[in-house]
Amino acid sequence: MKRRNAVRVISFCAAAAVVAIGFAVREKLNSKRYRLEIENSYSRSLDELNAGVNNISVILEKAQYVTSAKQISNMAAQLLSEAETAKAALSQLPAGSGELTVLNRFLSQVGNYAMSVSKTLVGGGELNDEYSTNITALSDTAKKISEAISNSSISYNNPSSWAAEIDKQLDDTVTPDSFGGSLDELEESLSDYPTLVYDGPYSDHILEKEPQMIKNAEKVSESDALKRAAETAECDADALKFEENVKGKIPSYRFSGNDVTVTISRSGGYAVYMRKDRTIGDSILEYRQALDKAKRYLERIGMSGFTETYFFTDEGVCVINFAYLDGKTICYTDLVKVGVAMDTGEIMLYEASGYLTNHTDRAFETPSVSADEAAQKVSDKLKIRETALALIPTDSAGEVRCYEFVCEAEDGQEILIYINALNLDEEKILILLKSDGGTLTK
Repeated sequence: MKRRNAVRVISFCAAAAVVAIGFAVREKLNSKRYRLEIENSYSRSLDELNAGVNNISVILEKAQYVTSAKQISNMAAQLLSEAETAKAALSQLPAGSGELTVLNRFLSQVGNYAMSVSKTLVGGGELNDEYSTNITALSDTAKKISEAISNSSISYNNPSSWAAEIDKQLDDTVTPDSFGGSLDELEESLSDYPTLVYDGPYSDHILEKEPQMIKNAEKVSESDALKRAAETAECDADALKFEENVKGKIPSYRFSGNDVTVTISRSGGYAVYMRKDRTIGDSILEYRQALDKAKRYLERIGMSGFTETYFFTDEGVCVINFAYLDGKTICYTDLVKVGVAMDTGEIMLYEASGYLTNHTDRAFETPSVSADEAAQKVSDKLKIRETALALIPTDSAGEVRCYEFVCEAEDGQEILIYINALNLDEEKILILLKSDGGTLTK
């Protein structure tokens, strides 16, 4: 072979090798990218499944204490929506060796059964022992599923777990420690799921409506807003500087400085939000002391007429919800939050968007029904401990005045029941979650 031809052959082979290496590298990158997309898809679907079954469990727990067709209908619609979300998410996850017949049947039946009961009540029927038995069975099953899915969500909350799962799928193996294996195990545990025979205190709320407190208020200057910001943050005005104009439902001035941020509404000059950021030391205060600090703070900034409702403590800060008290009516729509550092008692948080959005002068109608009449609408499974008048937000951004019944279930669980003070409609059911860290609702 001539020298020139040999050089050409060598050059061609080298070029081919470079191209082959390039294709190999590209293929590897594409493979890694594809695996990452699958892992992210699995994680997203598992999160959606976990949220869906957890919401179903909460709704069914409340459904055990429902007495009206209106609430059954509302819950049926919620159950149908959550069940469809859960089924769609489940279909996108790695399958086990079986068909998950019972799990899919549960998700298909849970909303349809509630809808069937709702139609029966609308048609003049009544809730009976069969309903109670079925709802209890559905609720128990939902809790079991929710716990299993939640455990899987924790186990697979990292890329390496999904990477191992993909490898098992490529090998076409389903082991007990795989996600598909955990679904098979869950399916087996649902063997006692019955066959159903049938024909189908507030913390955050809707803030989409026009804020009532500021719609007719006069505009304030930046300098006046700065003074109000300093009062809210309890610091010198010199320690704050203007940062930006905040748009949105409550247009505001934002000021910041020395690890604190404050927003003041451009209309009316109301404090909307204040937050301080520092490391919180060991807690030395008790809740009652934190509550006293929060009440005194509200007095200092000119916010009166509030009563404490629920609280929770997180990372050393006790956040207390205050609702406006209009006569004897607790207005859960008109909320203010105050956060107190449990090491020094310093006010770390103030948030009043709920109050600014909803508070207005109200002329309440005299209740058309008595508390005793409303109490008759509460499930006989519950023991009423406290009764009050309350204004609660509706799903459509409105508000309704109710009798609030603080109840206790047979297992000791605290339940809040809200009965309309004008027409005896069952408006809302909430489950109280109490812990050492505070009280929340679901």
